[in-house]
Amino acid sequence: MTVFNHIAIIGLGLIGSSAARATRQYCPNVTLTLYDNSTAVCERARLLNLGDKVTEDIQEAVHNADMVLLCVPVRAMGVVAGAIAPALKPDVIICDTGSVKASVAEILQKALPNHIIVPSHPLAGTENNGPDAGFAQLFQNHPVILTPDTHTPAQAIAHIAEYWEEIGGRVNLMTAQHHDHVLAVTSHLPHVIAYQLVALASEYEMQSRTPIMRYSAGSFRDATRVAASEPRIWRDIMLENAPALLPVLDHFIDDLQKMRHAIAHEDSNYLLNILGKSQKARIALNKDIEAMIS
Repeated sequence: MTVFNHIAIIGLGLIGSSAARATRQYCPNVTLTLYDNSTAVCERARLLNLGDKVTEDIQEAVHNADMVLLCVPVRAMGVVAGAIAPALKPDVIICDTGSVKASVAEILQKALPNHIIVPSHPLAGTENNGPDAGFAQLFQNHPVILTPDTHTPAQAIAHIAEYWEEIGGRVNLMTAQHHDHVLAVTSHLPHVIAYQLVALASEYEMQSRTPIMRYSAGSFRDATRVAASEPRIWRDIMLENAPALLPVLDHFIDDLQKMRHAIAHEDSNYLLNILGKSQKARIALNKDIEAMIS
């Protein structure tokens, strides 16, 4: 059971509203205060009864909180941290849910030098956003990566891990730099590809005056689902994780050029080798996923 008596959640998009619902369901004794910078979002959160109190005053939201969960875009972390700083209890633990960890941790440490920060990233989500998009089971059986530094108190790490596990997550620890490299490959690059693929299809539609995407097969829909995600959030993630993303993107572009060369020159062996290795890796991933949720 979580040791936190009072949790404040800042930002009520998919992750924040899901964390609120999950906390209400799995940690019913916790006092939950919520904040969003949108009046409409706050009004909707009240109607949905997402917390004990929903306020448009960010300092009121964090007052007396034992843990503050920052669920805002990565490039808003510094502004939000500065805004809450005067109202924080000395022993509060700050936790963020950003998809980039190295730069965000540095920003939070500068803004809140006297507070304990345990960076986290729940690897769960959908392409939807807003308070209505959240659901209490979002984190069930999904990895939650914690990236504390060597100065983070072990007890604080344990408390944050207990909270995420209480609402269904499977906690893993790694360095912020390793996290950013891993997510560049497994999340950020796939979003780049999905957005670009939809842009390409849209361009072909305009040129040919044919509704190409209407005839998309399952492969197109599966590969581009995340292109329905909020553009501003993903713009910030791509820019903030550029040091890790750009080398991965360059590698991918180089591999695409090799694939193009193989197709153009009918290099059947090269194609079968790449396709075969990828097939085996994807089947193995399917088995891993099935084992995790069973």
